[in-house]
Order: sequence, then structure tokens, then C-alpha cells
Amino acid sequence: MKTILFFCISSALLTASAFLTGCSAGGESGTPQTQISDKSSGEPAAALAVGHWVKGGPVDISSGVHVVEFWATWCPPCRTSIPHLTELQEKFKDSGVNIIGVSNEELATVESFVKKMGDKMAYTVAIDAGATSKGYMGKYGVRGIPHAFVVKDGEVVWHGHPMDKLDDAIEDALK
Repeated sequence: MKTILFFCISSALLTASAFLTGCSAGGESGTPQTQISDKSSGEPAAALAVGHWVKGGPVDISSGVHVVEFWATWCPPCRTSIPHLTELQEKFKDSGVNIIGVSNEELATVESFVKKMGDKMAYTVAIDAGATSKGYMGKYGVRGIPHAFVVKDGEVVWHGHPMDKLDDAIEDALK
């Protein structure tokens, strides 16, 4: 009985720690992304420099509300956030919101992952040509993923962990 209880508690703690930490560029756990979440001052958003559209097509972020989310296939918290992003895409699609997942991994790796995910990953996915992540992550000093940016009419109005108040940020941007 004690062994089962220990196993259950250990599993719960491991799951919680994976959820609450982000992944650094090297694939290791980074700082908790919920601490980075903040309101931005409406600074101009970087253009999407896309090397390849894996799922969906080109998105013009100069008008309307969009979410640009940086992720990787090897990042457990990124994979955990995928169902939530799919739910948000469904919830806000009639409002014209586009969620764009951007990865800097190899095309074959991302294509295989997205194909395996199927409808569980029901939003636009792109491969960064090199400048997109620098224009967002670098500009705001973000070193861990997943990390989302809400862009309204070409300006970043919020950024943070996609599981931390992204719903509210999208709703605020739609007002």
C-alpha cells in the first residue's frame, strides 16, 4: 500500500514539475514561464519569417488578433500545451483569431510530429526561417519555451506561458 501511495505522489510531482517549467534552448528545463508572463506595451510585432508552413498557410499578423507561440517537439511543457492551444483555436476561430505555432527544428522532425498529432494539433504550424524567434524571444529576453505572444493589429499586447492566462489575453485583445 505504501509503495502504491509513494508511486502516485511521485508521479503527481513529476507531472506538476514538467508542467510548471519551460524548456531552455538546449532542451533542458528552464525557468518557470509563468513568472515571465506580462502585459506588453503595444510594441510592433516582428514579421513572421517562415521557412516553411507545415500546417495551414501564410498568416498576415498586421491586422486582427493572432497568437504566435514558440515550441519544440522535444519539450514536454510544449507538448502539454498543444491540446489547450487547439481548444483556443476552436473557441476563437469565429473571431478571426489565428494561432501559429513556430518551431526552429528541422522540417522533417516537425512534419512527422504534426502528422502524428493529427487533429489534436488543429492550428497553423510553421518552421522559423531564423528571424522570427529572434524578433520575439530575443526582443523580450525570453529564454524558455513554450512562450506565446498575442499580437493585435501588428502589435504585441501580451506575452507569457500559453497555459497562463492566454485565454484572458486573447479576450482582452478582442475588445
